[in-house]
Amino acid sequence: MSAARRVPWAALAVGLLAAAALLLGPVLKAHPWVLRPCLFKALTGLPCLTCGLTRCSLALLEGRAAEAFHWHPVALVLALASPLVAAWDLRRAVRGEPYPALPERRAPRLALAALLAGTWILQIVRGI
Repeated sequence: MSAARRVPWAALAVGLLAAAALLLGPVLKAHPWVLRPCLFKALTGLPCLTCGLTRCSLALLEGRAAEAFHWHPVALVLALASPLVAAWDLRRAVRGEPYPALPERRAPRLALAALLAGTWILQIVRGI
């Protein structure tokens, strides 16, 4: 009896997001009125944690990496790392390896929280 193969969720997510970006990018570029303003920013006057993601994605689709980095630095890094994550996930799925356990130590979680908080502060200071 063979072990059941696991679904490569990370690779599927990367593929679906890439396909959605390629399909929706030209539509959003041609019809910017479709995009709604950020509700958080409208209510508080401050950008939300994800403010700039749409503009970052559109710039990245057109090959303007410097502009994408301006709009959301973390999103650009994640977009560039996503093919590596997809390849890693597919390799592990083919081998039947489970996902590794999440770290139990606080340091990685605090580092991620600090990165996100720092990016948010940067977006606020720059007025994105």
